[in-house]
Amino acid sequence: MKSRRSRAPRPVRATPERSAPIAGVWSLDVDRIPPGERPRRVTITFRTAPGGKWTTVVEMVAADGTTRRAESTAAPDGVPVPVTGTMELIDSGSLRQPAPNTLVMTLGKNGSPVSTRVYTVARDHRSMTETIIWAGGGIPRLETTHFRRVG
Repeated sequence: MKSRRSRAPRPVRATPERSAPIAGVWSLDVDRIPPGERPRRVTITFRTAPGGKWTTVVEMVAADGTTRRAESTAAPDGVPVPVTGTMELIDSGSLRQPAPNTLVMTLGKNGSPVSTRVYTVARDHRSMTETIIWAGGGIPRLETTHFRRVG
């Protein structure tokens, strides 16, 4: 009887895309935005940070060429943190992560809600949808935007 050597399983490389599908640089598909509202470019960068936190950086170039930026680092525990930068509509944000491919972000200004955004990465890890729920009186307005991975 021949003895069989057991082989140890090969380790799987834990790339950010594999272990945290949201991590990466995402570019808005501006062609799907109505012409009157269309920016030149929007990128969102999600990076893992120490302590299980996420760093989010948003850069937007408006149709007129002006640039705005926002940055925050938050744990996915729902606790609001400051948002820094030049986006005057927001000054705080909080996160929840119900699944590895989904991040829920609530944005606020002066203690009041502005919007909630749900980012969901597709199975192929190359595209992401953003569902935006705008705060305000009455039934919230919903929008969906589409991003593609660029980094």
